[in-house]
Amino acid sequence: MNRSPGVGREQLFTQLDNARATQLLPSGAFELINALRPDLLKNDKRTKTLGRLFSVELAVDDTRRRSVLLGAIPHTKAQELEDRTGYSIDFLKENTSLKSKTRRELLGFFGVSTLPQSSAGDITPDSEYISVSHGLFSFQKKVASELERYLYLETGRAMLHLPTGAGKTRTAMSIVASHLRNQSDGLVIWLAATRELLEQALEEFNETWSAVGDRPISCVRFWSHHDPSLEHFRDGIVFAGLAKLNFYGRKRERIWDLGDRTTMVVFDEAHQAVARTYRDVVETLITRNPKTPLLGLSATPGRTWGNPEADIAVAEMFHGNKVILDFGAVNPIKGLMDEGYLATVEFSLMNVEPGIKLTSTDLSEIADNLDIPSHIALRLGQDTQRNLRVLQRILELSKAHTRIIVFAPSVENARLIASVCRAVGLEAESITSGTASIERSRIITRFKRSDATHRVLVNYGVLTTGFDAPAASAALIARPTKSLVLYSQMVGRIIRGPRAGGTERCEVITVVDTILPGFGDVAQAFLNWEDIWTQ
Repeated sequence: MNRSPGVGREQLFTQLDNARATQLLPSGAFELINALRPDLLKNDKRTKTLGRLFSVELAVDDTRRRSVLLGAIPHTKAQELEDRTGYSIDFLKENTSLKSKTRRELLGFFGVSTLPQSSAGDITPDSEYISVSHGLFSFQKKVASELERYLYLETGRAMLHLPTGAGKTRTAMSIVASHLRNQSDGLVIWLAATRELLEQALEEFNETWSAVGDRPISCVRFWSHHDPSLEHFRDGIVFAGLAKLNFYGRKRERIWDLGDRTTMVVFDEAHQAVARTYRDVVETLITRNPKTPLLGLSATPGRTWGNPEADIAVAEMFHGNKVILDFGAVNPIKGLMDEGYLATVEFSLMNVEPGIKLTSTDLSEIADNLDIPSHIALRLGQDTQRNLRVLQRILELSKAHTRIIVFAPSVENARLIASVCRAVGLEAESITSGTASIERSRIITRFKRSDATHRVLVNYGVLTTGFDAPAASAALIARPTKSLVLYSQMVGRIIRGPRAGGTERCEVITVVDTILPGFGDVAQAFLNWEDIWTQ
């Protein structure tokens, strides 16, 4: 059961001077707010501003900040915290690696709702029955028909290539539902790398099967803490995390048995399919029965910008069969925009000259990696002038957009930007891989809410796939990358058009660090691999 917070944010700062208050805040937060709105640090506004700047997760996870945090709470509250955790305040201050239960207690004490991972299974079961409304757009029906020709009448393998926002998942689920209706005992394995993708797919299947299904059917979660025994399922769909299924398949007889019962495999974000660990699992599943079709989904059906061999391998895995929208001479993305399925996108670049200095070793690392190395991204996220430019642009965007997504270069920067946005009066939250599941769900639900409040959602490494917020109409991409796949996925979060429940127009601003590479054209990303797939 969640309890009321032991100490509120503002209460913490009533007795802290600026020096100790600054120690609790995300690095650079005090300087940024002082540069943006110095009036917010004066007189009666100071306590509220510092409370808004405060990041509980950052303070709890960093030993130095935690020591300051725990030293600031009143004696009676300190005793309450000791009773909750079973540890002394001195132990909590000095321990460099908190147990997960203790961390949850600390977060809850300062107002962050959490649940143990082991409790999440009480909320979402491993399996459930979906009982027996949800159609396709005309262009989706057309590509679905072409895919089924490849899957059942030709080589048995095909890739569906639709841009994010055009309904890849819904189109694929129509094919899956048709497949299951035509099988007395059909078992579909749906593969994806992230929880967000799997949850999105499961929700889409629920809606589709409820509308067109012909019998109650098993719908199985097999990712994260969901660990059902797969040996008993013969009719339904298994949503499997790649890492978990790969581990499961280390005992070959188990994956062979699963393959014997599998009648269809779907691979979401299938440009990852040729990674050796995943390819072996997929090939085992579909080769146990030569008639098992393999369907891949991707908005970016290649793995890289500059490695054609890897792109060719993706094409070969799907026998060169790729189904794409045909608008004649018109680029598919432009065709979808013209017809209102995708929003019209206004792209702009924001050139920034970071104050950091790069060594020859740094430059070599940048050249050798698709993503900017983490230690360089961390330094970028600490650059005051860069952060000021980003924050000023967010404030400008908030005048015209009620929902803004920001892609930060690091976990620390995501927390910093969200904190400063809150301090200047915007509703802002950050999400990273370290955000507790229940807190992540709460933040996303609030962001998706239909109201007139201007909200900013800052994230690092989480919301690039499997996340739909149709009301979001602006994205600021401050995460440098050389990965065209990743860039396209970030842009894709906001381009759902009015005919698909989204917005008519949207805006994408890409921060281009003058010392680093960057991209800015999603249409170019969409067409980049066409020559690889040309028959």
